Amino acid sequence: MAEVEIILIRHGEAASSWGDDPDPGLSNLGKSQAEAVKENLESFTSQNFQLISSPKKRAIETAQPTSLDWKSEIKIDDAFSEIPASNIKPKRRMEWLKSMMNMDIAMLPEDVKEWRSRIIEKLINIKSNSIIFSHFMVINVVVGYIKNHPILLSMYPDNGSLTKIKVSNGKISLIKMGDEKNTKINT
Repeated sequence: MAEVEIILIRHGEAASSWGDDPDPGLSNLGKSQAEAVKENLESFTSQNFQLISSPKKRAIETAQPTSLDWKSEIKIDDAFSEIPASNIKPKRRMEWLKSMMNMDIAMLPEDVKEWRSRIIEKLINIKSNSIIFSHFMVINVVVGYIKNHPILLSMYPDNGSLTKIKVSNGKISLIKMGDEKNTKINT
């Protein structure tokens, strides 16, 4: 199997918090961050990277400037969507998320374990170089898996950060960690 390079990008700043809106678009700052992402990806234009996005508005809106610049389609893949919380009341989502972030992976609810496994399985089976526009916790799943971290939270990827990984012979390895910042989590 060929070696595949994957760049995970955390979406730009959302217009509202996850606890207030289940699917916000980007804030004005987030739109500027999406433009900065496009500029940061210019060197990859000629390397035939496919663009993949979570189905969430903030991820798609972060991918759009790159998609337009590259004249490349964005493939939507719900495997890279945020942590599943549809059964959690909006008022409790942030509290719930904080408890999930610090929970031992073995103790996670089944739907969260399945979500985590699906992300890893999907990455292992990607056949071409890809740029994936996604979320705080998705990037944590990947980096945590690579580092064999015992809880979901393993880093604080900043909005618009680029984390590079490599998939080779069914193994995922870290090339470069994205910029981290201890920001307000609005996944």
